[in-house]
Amino acid sequence: MKSSGKFLATHRLYSTEQADIQKELIRNIGIIAHIDAGKTTTTERMLYYSGLINRIGNVDQGDTVMDYLPAERDRGITITSAAITFNWANHKVNLIDTPGHADFTFEVIRSIRVLDGAVTILDGVAGVEAQTEKVWKQASEMEIPKIVFVNKMDRQGAGFSRTVREVVSKLNTQVAILNYPFFEGGKLDTPFRGVVDVLEKKIIQWEEGSDGKDVKIMDISEVDGVAEECEKARTALIETLSELDDDLVEHYLEVGDYMEVSSAEIKKALRKATFARKIVPVLCGASFRNIGVQPLLESIIEYLPAPTERPAPQAIAKGLTTKKGKKLISLPDQPVDIDINNKTLTTALAFKVVNDPKKGLMVYVRVYSGSLNSNSSVLNSTTGKKERVMKLFQMHADEAIEVQSVKAGNIGVLIGTKDIRTGDTIVSHGWKKDGIKSLTPVESKIQLNAIPVPPPVFFASIDPMSLSDVKGMEEALDILLKEDPSLHVTYDEDSGQTLLSGMGELHLEIARDRLINDLKAKVNVGKILVSYKETIQQPSLSVTKDSTISTTGDTPSSATVVLSVSPVFGPEEVKNAECINHDRIYVTYPENQEEHLLIPHHDIVHAIKVGIVPGVARGGRKAHYPLNNIHINVEKVDIPVDVSSPVAVSQAIRLAIEEALDQIPVEGYSIMEPIMNVRVIVSEEDIGTVVNDISSNRRGHIISLQDEEATDVESFSYKSLAEQIYTPPDLTMYMSKHGDRTRSAQSVVRANVPLQQMVGYLNYLRSLTKGRGTFLMDFDSYTSVPLDREQEILNEDNF
Repeated sequence: MKSSGKFLATHRLYSTEQADIQKELIRNIGIIAHIDAGKTTTTERMLYYSGLINRIGNVDQGDTVMDYLPAERDRGITITSAAITFNWANHKVNLIDTPGHADFTFEVIRSIRVLDGAVTILDGVAGVEAQTEKVWKQASEMEIPKIVFVNKMDRQGAGFSRTVREVVSKLNTQVAILNYPFFEGGKLDTPFRGVVDVLEKKIIQWEEGSDGKDVKIMDISEVDGVAEECEKARTALIETLSELDDDLVEHYLEVGDYMEVSSAEIKKALRKATFARKIVPVLCGASFRNIGVQPLLESIIEYLPAPTERPAPQAIAKGLTTKKGKKLISLPDQPVDIDINNKTLTTALAFKVVNDPKKGLMVYVRVYSGSLNSNSSVLNSTTGKKERVMKLFQMHADEAIEVQSVKAGNIGVLIGTKDIRTGDTIVSHGWKKDGIKSLTPVESKIQLNAIPVPPPVFFASIDPMSLSDVKGMEEALDILLKEDPSLHVTYDEDSGQTLLSGMGELHLEIARDRLINDLKAKVNVGKILVSYKETIQQPSLSVTKDSTISTTGDTPSSATVVLSVSPVFGPEEVKNAECINHDRIYVTYPENQEEHLLIPHHDIVHAIKVGIVPGVARGGRKAHYPLNNIHINVEKVDIPVDVSSPVAVSQAIRLAIEEALDQIPVEGYSIMEPIMNVRVIVSEEDIGTVVNDISSNRRGHIISLQDEEATDVESFSYKSLAEQIYTPPDLTMYMSKHGDRTRSAQSVVRANVPLQQMVGYLNYLRSLTKGRGTFLMDFDSYTSVPLDREQEILNEDNF
């Protein structure tokens, strides 16, 4: 029979009033997976079935809603985290679609930071892939409950049960199979048509070639063999949950039959276990064929938490001070409790910034308490600057829908602010028009967990085509940096070149495309190269510098500073220092600094940081590469009592650092290169060739050789569990048992390898392994190179 409306599209209900929806009815979720697993395709169906769009976009045709940047549509991949709000079953879903390419890991991290739950989409043919494991681990570290959707079950070679076992063995989790594939007529070698709903004991079949709204729902007894298999699946599900939930055990003992245990009791136990991250619900489908997406939407509502069901974000009050006589004493960081039901204090985290040609700076925020209101003042407690929020929006990818407020538990977009960047915390008393004046000292210093920015490891030179193009280039680069903090711009004084650094080759290619095609900068972009650094091997003597700068006031700004620089050989040396950037530049501020009558302490600290940036900008003295891993010990800062501006502090700091670095002879500097954690997944027959190539040809250090699924004690126990759990019949597993292996046994080579040796490695690996090998790498550290390698680098760069 046809569905009577269970999977009919909902209507576009939200408007400015939708901001008042109960927090319990909100779901903040992300979609994370490996590239090409079907994230954007699945999202398009969600939007269509929710009633938000009236036609389904196609990734291959470049007309999807979520991939709206030209580069995304050209390449068919997601680059940025597009955010969108839609409704399902009277709930409001704030969804973030994240990139699956390793070069855009920062986009994934900053979106995970603000999620309450995640949907992990797996390719049913490829199974659990390397990038999936990486993002899964990141989500697990942030304690995000997850659902798994095994996609592409219509493809030849797709194996649901094989993939489920990989989820257990590779992702180290227990699973709860909520539905499993239904093939036409209930036979394994026929086309994929729908799913068997284990909880409701129904077969849900989608019409071939339809848009997915029309479904046929049958009882499991209507197709031979389905009832028996569903009973096995239901029994396994209830037994697994019973180990985690005593109430379900009692309910089962009352009814005495696994098939009679109510779905409501199962859902209650599963919801509790999913929230506690003890189990992961698993569903399946084929998004491109419009199969299985509506049950996934229902599971998002049923099994992923509302904001009120998640722990409060970690927050600290940073930079607090107290007076002791004439001296201003810095206080330790103070933990702050953030209560989602606190209507007085508004706290929000900026997790993404986009510059729109028409609207200007668009700041994506997650509100954790209180309410952000349009036409109101807020404090950027990270920088201490006051900002004005002119308008608020919720996003339909690149379409902005205006709302009057964004309340706790929601994701929204601010318009009108001037200098908010990714990772900044926003605070105010949102119920007041000027919500800054009444903030307490602690409230004004609150910082929610910042989003860490990984160090860039590739760079390219950027040159204006003519002198008249310099301003346009600088403005375009400034926009790029506001949008993507994992990009970094430096200026090489010796060559006169501007250098743009990023996380990978594709990352910089996309930045180049955006710079030239979208921001219309008239520039020439050089070849993408590995980013080397320099460090020092010996300390400097203390340097004293005076500075006087004329200001608009009656008294010139003047200051005297004393500082030294030294190498960092271990964490103990900088345990009381602040790391001020991704190049591990540490700074120690003067102890017991006397309170200045006219300049607040935090302004003096800010002036020190401002001076450090140009002070280290010349780089090392051996090849002028950026400095890395140095400690700047500011021993003293003297400012005359009648001076009201700290600008002279910045200049004195800059001059002192430059002199201190000049004290160190050239041989006191060493060149550092980026070392990557590399994980190569290959078949057993290729492992010897790959290991030899890494160790002999790429200067790599082999860390371990292991089976893909058994890398430690915990993984070994989950591998054993994977072999024992119930899974439905799977043609790919049957064929592998009978000698027709669709995928050979895999091994993992773990190694530390210099990044320079990994450029272009994927194509070489595929050639080496006849297309079977894949790899994943992420940044490990910058390490000083031996003298012979140092000379090679200098020769490459014509030093």
